[in-house]
Amino acid sequence: MKKSIILLFGLFFLTIFSCSTGSNSLEKDISSVVDTFFRNYKGDFRTVDRTLLTQDLLTLIDKAIAKELFEAKKMKESNFPSDKPLMIEGDIFTSLYEGQNSFNIREIKIEENKASVTIQFANSLYEKTWEDQVLLMKDKDWKIDNVVFKGQTVNIKSTKEILLGLINSKS
Repeated sequence: MKKSIILLFGLFFLTIFSCSTGSNSLEKDISSVVDTFFRNYKGDFRTVDRTLLTQDLLTLIDKAIAKELFEAKKMKESNFPSDKPLMIEGDIFTSLYEGQNSFNIREIKIEENKASVTIQFANSLYEKTWEDQVLLMKDKDWKIDNVVFKGQTVNIKSTKEILLGLINSKS
């Protein structure tokens, strides 16, 4: 009887420990992706580390870059070559146009193959702090799929919305 109770308690604690360890491992993987991305990202979406983004987001980035190049070429060939072509300016991975120079992961929520990471960003030059939400998806590895703006931007809601705005714009 005592051995059965001890065995049950042992199995119970082993199950609890392995579940929490798995969750911690997922959080570490997600945190690593987000940390690597924002630590190395210098504000130009054209030079972003593509290995940390979903294929869907990469497709939008590639289409936006192609649209910018098309618009620039069209502008050079126009009667008004000094006009400014359609292009994305400013940081598209945070809700502050000027971008961030520090960040702190506040919360990670995981639901199956999706994760949501709340990050507190700061830009010390402009004395601004704000929070945005980074959305990730897991295929083989965790990848950033979008950033939902909670901070400074009022009219634009996410990274994907900025990219789609350029792609779908009429020149």
